[in-house]
Order: sequence, then structure tokens, then C-alpha cells
Amino acid sequence: MGTPRDFENGDYEYYKENQGITKSYYLIIFISSLLISIIGGSMLGWWLHKYHPTNRQLWMVPFGLILLLTPVLVWLSLIISDLCISKKEEEDVLKTNQQRIHPLDESLCAPKEMIL
Repeated sequence: MGTPRDFENGDYEYYKENQGITKSYYLIIFISSLLISIIGGSMLGWWLHKYHPTNRQLWMVPFGLILLLTPVLVWLSLIISDLCISKKEEEDVLKTNQQRIHPLDESLCAPKEMIL
């Protein structure tokens, strides 16, 4: 993980790349969301084939729609939000969110001199 020192030197790409999320992690998430959508579509197809003429097992329709559309909506919202945030705003947020370590002088947690 990048340190604040690396980011202050202007090495933003190094800081961003070392946040712990790799491209293989994104690929795993994409494949799993694709499988969830395929399961939802298959459930709708199975209901259409087997139960639609008699209008039985109607719980399969909303459940299949949820499985089919939720990953698509999540990916769409992530892509749109990433496009709307400029690099300058992202750098400002990272700068303000960095934790600074301050000494505990005169605080409640600082060790005090023992009075005898």
C-alpha cells in the first residue's frame, strides 16, 4: 500500500495501484456478476417454458428479474460514477482523508508524571 509520502511526491499512479485491488480481482467480480445474471435469465426461461401456461410458481419471475438486472445496474452505476469523478477531485479527497499521526502531548492518553 502506498504511503502518504509517496502521494505527496506526486506519484499518484503508484498510490492508486497499490490500494489492494488488482485487475484479477475485478475480473473475478465481473465473472461472478455475469454468472448471477445468467442464473436469473435461466430461471426466467425455465419459468416461461415450464410454468407460464398454468401461471404457477410466480415467485420465480421477480426473483429471476432481480438476479438478472441487479448486477447490470450495479456495474452501470459504478461506471457512471467513475466517469463523473475527475482526477483532481479524487486527488483532493485522498489528500484530505490521509491520516496524520500527532503526538499525544497533553492529552488524556498521554502518560503523566507521577506525583508522590
